[in-house]
Amino acid sequence: MHLTPTLLKTTSRHIKKLGDAGVQTVEDFLALYPRDYKDKTNVVEHFFAINLKEANTMRVMIETLTEERTRTGKLLQKAVIRDADGIYAEAVWFGQRGMTRKFQPGSMVVLHGKARYQYSKLSFVSPDISHIDHSSGLEGIYSDVNTVPGYWIAEKMPLVRSHISGLSDILSEYIRRKHDFPTKAEAVETIHFPASREDADRARGMLAYEELYTVQSEHAKKRELHTDVTRGRTVSIPLSAERMKAILGHFSYTFTTTQKKVCYQILQDMAGDRAMYRLLQGDVGTGKTAVAFATGLHAILESGGQVAVMAPTEILARQHFEGFEALGFPLGVRSDLLVGWMTAREKQDAKMRLSNHETDIIFGTHALIQEDVRFHRLVYAIIDEQHRFGVDQRKRLEDSFADESLSDSHVYPHVLSMTATPIPRTLTITLYGDQDLSILDEYPAGRKLIHTAVIPASERERAHRWIDREIESGRQVYWISPLVEDSEKLEVASATQTFERLSEIFSNRRIGLLHGRLSSQEKRDIIDAFNRGDIDILSSTSVVEVGVDNPNATVMCIEGAERFGLSQLHQFRGRVGRGSHQSYCYLFSTTEQKNERLAAIESTQDGFELAETDLALRGPGEVYGVRQSGLPELRVADFRDLELVETVREDIRESEKNSLTYDK
Repeated sequence: MHLTPTLLKTTSRHIKKLGDAGVQTVEDFLALYPRDYKDKTNVVEHFFAINLKEANTMRVMIETLTEERTRTGKLLQKAVIRDADGIYAEAVWFGQRGMTRKFQPGSMVVLHGKARYQYSKLSFVSPDISHIDHSSGLEGIYSDVNTVPGYWIAEKMPLVRSHISGLSDILSEYIRRKHDFPTKAEAVETIHFPASREDADRARGMLAYEELYTVQSEHAKKRELHTDVTRGRTVSIPLSAERMKAILGHFSYTFTTTQKKVCYQILQDMAGDRAMYRLLQGDVGTGKTAVAFATGLHAILESGGQVAVMAPTEILARQHFEGFEALGFPLGVRSDLLVGWMTAREKQDAKMRLSNHETDIIFGTHALIQEDVRFHRLVYAIIDEQHRFGVDQRKRLEDSFADESLSDSHVYPHVLSMTATPIPRTLTITLYGDQDLSILDEYPAGRKLIHTAVIPASERERAHRWIDREIESGRQVYWISPLVEDSEKLEVASATQTFERLSEIFSNRRIGLLHGRLSSQEKRDIIDAFNRGDIDILSSTSVVEVGVDNPNATVMCIEGAERFGLSQLHQFRGRVGRGSHQSYCYLFSTTEQKNERLAAIESTQDGFELAETDLALRGPGEVYGVRQSGLPELRVADFRDLELVETVREDIRESEKNSLTYDK
């Protein structure tokens, strides 16, 4: 049933605002659950018993109630109220039209709100007010929806209460009995109109489970569909232990036990009769790119097919291409590059080599999925930093690699998505539950920890002297700023301002400037100069977060560090520590006090631990961005509740095993 002005006793304007926010039906409106409750169970009848530090619930009598306008034209309602002892106080509201018709002098009412005592007078400003017989113990506090106030939603919720009984159950009777859950209608009734906190918590627990169940069920369906669609329509690549051993021998370092384990998981998947669909999480420095290269070489040499490696930026695509060339050339594997900065002729030639199978592995950006790009026989697609593409966009990228040229039987390549940003396990399961998961969390032997320190403003000069000595010894420095240009609104440094300041402080050093507004060619020239050692300090924005790899750079300085999230700070820190020299990360704060996030980055270098901390401090929306990451916008469930997520997944697996039917 759709929401109407008649049903909610409101205007079409409010209905349109709700509709624009996706609240179009009565069921949508009922799904706007309270975020908290006003507890009116403890009713105070004497003003002397009021706690000035928190909201109070008062039973009072209205002595007088008037309506007037202020000097600025605002509508003001003012009441003189009296407690059980006959002591007087004042209550004031703004813009509450119709209040003088709804409440009359001599009425006993319940007020709920904070009181203040000043100028020898006790007063309440904009307290909730209700008649004695209409007040309840707990009243829901609702969030605003598209500028529709939460208090308005609370007022209108009773108007749709009669429709709650028509809500159908999503969870099966088996699940409800197993966990002693109420029905959907009972839970929704209770969460909006609870008799006690305990009842509200029980209803919230059931609705949280239901939300996660819905998300995980969709993942299960996608996994099943992926298996059905790709079975027999992919290239099965036999796992060759001898081939893999030979490939690993071409690397200049020994793979960790975890890297070898993940390689085996990937190759075992590719030996099956359905397309692999796997997510590889690798913390900074754990070697996820090496795993991708090794498995890519195995796929090419064992199948004779082609591999595509797609990155979100031209800088990162080029870095991968250059890093692979020395590895692939001795094995006779032909590599190529396709990115936006190339000339039209260079792009056309690269596409021609690809379609003629003169290229075995190609590195690129979105340019790889343009309509005129044709592979001869694509067997393996690797999507790096996939979280930057968003979930829906990622799906389009994966689908675009399917070869539709072979009649009506599409050929699906094996797909490996990678991210160097550690994601808490609960979020990984919730976001990417339709994929198999591999995690790299073991660091190579002998890897030196990066010394990390928060530098307050009072210590900057001493830090500058130490950094200059590091440059004197032949090392190089990254210097990160949050903005490209100076901003009066945000009191943080900019890359251009920092560049000018560094040019004065380190007048005898070569300073470079890198930011996203430069052309592709200008970025390449600056990065090349930095990698050659022609630049001592590179003043940059977050464009260096991924894709810039200089083993000689040992110092990472971050201006306005408190402005960045923990995951991003961790990524910046990962730009150093790539060579044999001891590396350092200095976090310059605009305040003298160290906040929780900076203290966390200073105390640990475990990316997954930092991701958990960031999730706890800022919440999933702030950390990952709901729209950017495709994060489901849960109303009740908490992404941090790993136990509940695992319970839901186990129940779904159990239901599938027992062939239970779930009515949707």
